[in-house]
Amino acid sequence: MKKAILLTILGCMLVTSCDEWLYLEPEEGVIREEFWQSENDVFAAVMGCYASLLGNAIGGSGYSVPELIFLWGEIRADLAVPYRNRSEFRNIYYGDILPDNTVCRWNTFYQTINFCNTVLECAPGVLEIDPSFTGEQLKMYESEVLALRALMYFYLVRSFGEVPLKLTATISDNENFAIPKSPSSVILNQIKTDLREAEKNAPYTYGDNDSDKGRITKFAVYAIQADVYLWCEQYDSCLIACNKIINSGKFGLVKSDKNWFSTLYAVGNSSESIFELQFSKTRFNPLYEMHGIDRYFRASPGVMEIIFPFDYFVLEDSADVRANKGSYHSSYNYMIWKYIGKTSDDPKMLSESYTHLIIYKYSEILLTKAEALNQLDRMDEAISLVNMIRNRARASDITDMATGQTLTKSSMADYILDERARELAFEGKRWYDVLRNARRNNYERLQILVNMVVSSSPGEKQVTIKNKMLDTLYHYWPIYKDELETNAALVQNAFYED
Repeated sequence: MKKAILLTILGCMLVTSCDEWLYLEPEEGVIREEFWQSENDVFAAVMGCYASLLGNAIGGSGYSVPELIFLWGEIRADLAVPYRNRSEFRNIYYGDILPDNTVCRWNTFYQTINFCNTVLECAPGVLEIDPSFTGEQLKMYESEVLALRALMYFYLVRSFGEVPLKLTATISDNENFAIPKSPSSVILNQIKTDLREAEKNAPYTYGDNDSDKGRITKFAVYAIQADVYLWCEQYDSCLIACNKIINSGKFGLVKSDKNWFSTLYAVGNSSESIFELQFSKTRFNPLYEMHGIDRYFRASPGVMEIIFPFDYFVLEDSADVRANKGSYHSSYNYMIWKYIGKTSDDPKMLSESYTHLIIYKYSEILLTKAEALNQLDRMDEAISLVNMIRNRARASDITDMATGQTLTKSSMADYILDERARELAFEGKRWYDVLRNARRNNYERLQILVNMVVSSSPGEKQVTIKNKMLDTLYHYWPIYKDELETNAALVQNAFYED
């Protein structure tokens, strides 16, 4: 990680940016001639790709990747609501999304993409310079950055619909930056291609737990694949990817005892974790500041009462472990707890604010498999997986739709979606989960997305927001205004053209 930070500093020193969305742009020749000399340099460059996921974009503006994962995945959904006034957040909540809103900036994702492209372009040349650097090592490093690039593009395509597809490194001031958007189908096909290549040479293990949870392994690749195939309605392929994780026997659900919260979230890298961003005493998680210090958001009290209804027949110590003191904390005015808590009761101090950000965990894979099984008319198998999650969490009988009812494919899809809300609350998943279910079969269930957004919107804005949500083009972010000014080939997303 020290090398990763050094590489990030190196990138900052070499920046001569002439385009807002491609930040790593060193002077021509410097990287090749002075840096890419040994296997250690390649390793440092790969670690730099991971480091770029943790902090602010080079250039010092825009939100970091962790912040955008939360904002893009939660701010337009229903689980979190603005708490402290901040105009760009409040405007989105009121349905007033404009191209000058900084939440729409994608520069941090393209920064990481360009780090990955630089490794793919420059690392092979090190084989001719460092005789100790092997082809097997190169392939492993390439698998890591291919998977990271795929993950970045997956966030972008789900958030913007169409984005520029850049697969080469920006290493020259003479490069043409006028790159148009590519259709979502092209982006998704490239993501699948990158993941297939990554799968071939990604390791099963690096030999220590922290690396296995914080770097790309085969299991992290499988998790991204499962997510992508579910989005693309390729359910058989989704099941194959899920089963590779499940059948490995390397992962399990953390027990819902008194240590559940601290094990899974406060400490991290648990047996349930597949891939999570690794923060440390020298690199704090920016979500602590967003939810703890500045309190820009809190859990929606009304929605929490719906997904975690109070059960008069269950004592607090036996209630759903994911509810109060799990996902949120009612004693702290519905503070979003996953990034703040040290235990179920005690918050972390600023000096301890390095809770990791979970990208994929085993419980999500079980729910992903359940969703795919349901779409393949294998409902009984799907219910069995959902019950595994619910039993671990001590879920309330009040929320059990599978007992004493005849479920249809549609109602079972809702049941799984509700369980995902409980299991993955505030982890940057909710908007994508509801959007995926709504757009399935050519937006067959658009109404569930409309209902979610309208029900959680300010009363005076509900009619306006409903009319906007009925237009599927509104489901994606506008392109930030500066990107249009610096890249003449870009065209604004259609809904926001005026």
